[in-house]
Amino acid sequence: MNPLAWIGDAFDAHCLVLAEGLTGRELLLRLGVDPADLFTPEDEDEADEFLWAGMEDYWSWGAARAGEANGWAYALEPASLWAASPQRLERASDGTRVFGCWYADGSEDVAYWQDGSLVTRFETLTPQQRSGADPDRLAEAMRRVGLAEAAAVHLSHPGLALAHEVTGVALSGEETLLALTGKLPADDDASKLSGSGSGEPPSTGSFDFVGGAVGGPVGGPPVVRRAAGKARTTPGAGTSGGAGS
Repeated sequence: MNPLAWIGDAFDAHCLVLAEGLTGRELLLRLGVDPADLFTPEDEDEADEFLWAGMEDYWSWGAARAGEANGWAYALEPASLWAASPQRLERASDGTRVFGCWYADGSEDVAYWQDGSLVTRFETLTPQQRSGADPDRLAEAMRRVGLAEAAAVHLSHPGLALAHEVTGVALSGEETLLALTGKLPADDDASKLSGSGSGEPPSTGSFDFVGGAVGGPVGGPPVVRRAAGKARTTPGAGTSGGAGS
């Protein structure tokens, strides 16, 4: 059983970043959250409204929730993918290991970084097509979760299953809902962030991502299923001009 599968079931677009030995706060700062934009929601309504505020301003920022589990920090974006950029993952992995998994528009990607270097990266629909300094580093763990050399179209959220297999991290919706929360900006400018280091931001390089657009699915903001009983039923259009599918 995959204790992270609920993320894929609950959110049509999402990004999970795990960093060994950090706190959730440290990870959010490394990913680009300003310390002034950190808070802990008082209740489910406040957490939910912040998430939806991010969706309504999707191309500017997204909500990110963070904490610690099994010796790893986690940062979960329930409705955006801004943390998936290589410069952010590179910065997050300075002096540690980072596992990233993100999904949008039917495509799930995995990236494993260590000490500022990309070790391996692939799409779970084509796990045999891997890049990085050591593409086979996670091969045994991939085999254990069913990500063999053939396309794994029959698997449900295999990237999240691999995240648990590699890190041992298990999370629940309840513990992430009221976790430390921050506003993760769409634009990454590390030189303006307190606590994120004084060096120059790493270069973006090339990043073959959903439609070539790092951080967001093609066609506009993602749809997130809202809990029953909430006032809103559809997300706002944000600055993109329309809601995604």
